[in-house]
Amino acid sequence: MEKKIYFIEPVFEAKYWGGQALKERYGYTPDLPNIAIAYHVIALPQHNLDNTVKETGEKLSEFYKNHRELFGCNREDFPIRMGSGNKVKQISIQLHPNDEYCLQHEGERGKFECGIFVQGDRDHLAIRGHNAKTREEFRELVETEQWDKLFRVVTIKKGQYTYGPQGTLHGSPYAPTEEETDMVELGFETNSDITYRLYDWGRNMPNRPLHIEKVIDTVNIPDDQNMGVDIVEKDVDGCKVAYFIDKPGIFTAFRIRVDECGTFERKEFMFLFCIDGEAEINGTKIKKGETIFVPCDFGALTIKGKVELGGMTYRNL
Repeated sequence: MEKKIYFIEPVFEAKYWGGQALKERYGYTPDLPNIAIAYHVIALPQHNLDNTVKETGEKLSEFYKNHRELFGCNREDFPIRMGSGNKVKQISIQLHPNDEYCLQHEGERGKFECGIFVQGDRDHLAIRGHNAKTREEFRELVETEQWDKLFRVVTIKKGQYTYGPQGTLHGSPYAPTEEETDMVELGFETNSDITYRLYDWGRNMPNRPLHIEKVIDTVNIPDDQNMGVDIVEKDVDGCKVAYFIDKPGIFTAFRIRVDECGTFERKEFMFLFCIDGEAEINGTKIKKGETIFVPCDFGALTIKGKVELGGMTYRNL
């Protein structure tokens, strides 16, 4: 298979809490009441979430299986996902279980995630972790519904990114204010869609079940250190590059900003999503809202234009 740049077509999902900001920001036009999540990279056919590779017409899950030489990845299952989210309602308090538990009970891996705000970035409150010291104390606070005592509310500051290992309790402590409904978060995650809800603010919606016992079984104990993390950029060959996570066997997530022209290279395959602006990358034009796939061992990318890119790859263990 030719080692060239391929375009990845997005997949959209409407949810109870989704808004209109993704349609407005990127000009997406799906026949949906809202876009809660635009998946730029996902390969979960069992959940009907699978991108299409524009040049071949293959689903991304098939493209990965059929052209492994383009990835150089030792995982049988496709390892990563990336998507933009916009919420206008309060989301549930939830977690994503670890790989061991998830594989045993759900038949797929758990989800590790981090995210940056690409629109409407401002100081805001978030639930990140909890205040229980033992699993017994966690259970007691849940059963007695002492949510204010249990949930750990932190301030995520403007310019920070969020970091969520598997088993991290997280969610919204309040419904977004009117000005906060324009916030767009770009999420970098392992390729899973398993979520356990602990508390849904009394909504009791049939399509949003709670998983209280599973949360108690899988929540990290203790979990009182998770905070927003400052973004650190380095100048590399005309690019301003910030890495968020770079862990073999999990994923590598980064952002590239270019003002005029820069060069960027990794030996691994890459997915690059255009957060803002437009550019020409080795002769291929990309604009805001588009995603490209760059095969492994492709060589240096010459990026011409004023552009901001979110990137992901996977390093073998």
